[in-house]
Amino acid sequence: MPNWCRGTLRVRGTKENLTKFVLEGLQPVDYFGEDLEVLKMDEYSQVKCSRCWIKGTRRGFILDLDEYIDDWNDEGKIAIGFEAEFAWCISAEELLQSCKKYGVDMRIHAFERGMQFNQIIEIIDGEITKDEEVKFDDYNWDCICPNIGG
Repeated sequence: MPNWCRGTLRVRGTKENLTKFVLEGLQPVDYFGEDLEVLKMDEYSQVKCSRCWIKGTRRGFILDLDEYIDDWNDEGKIAIGFEAEFAWCISAEELLQSCKKYGVDMRIHAFERGMQFNQIIEIIDGEITKDEEVKFDDYNWDCICPNIGG
């Protein structure tokens, strides 16, 4: 059973690229990782999923996806946030491949309570601009969110 590195994955891009990332880059799965029916937008421009695998990652998931794509601004870049969890740690290289494929930027500050570290990743314009692991002498005191992750 892995420890889970959790945080809010922020994804930024044009409405077209974000829509493509959500509908094509995320795969609904059950708790055991078995594929479910692909994501679809309903008649209200809403996309929902309780657990989605981020395609191209070893074990990266989006939890409780509930987005109204119609509400997104059509002009320029916009950002959305997803509650995400990754087994053990996050691979910046895996996220980079999604960023390049869908033309989006990503940023996450994730927390791993069990192994007591944080991970900060930022990918902008197809480049990893930050990939840091933050260690603590006293995790429960020094970490800003010591109860997140597992």
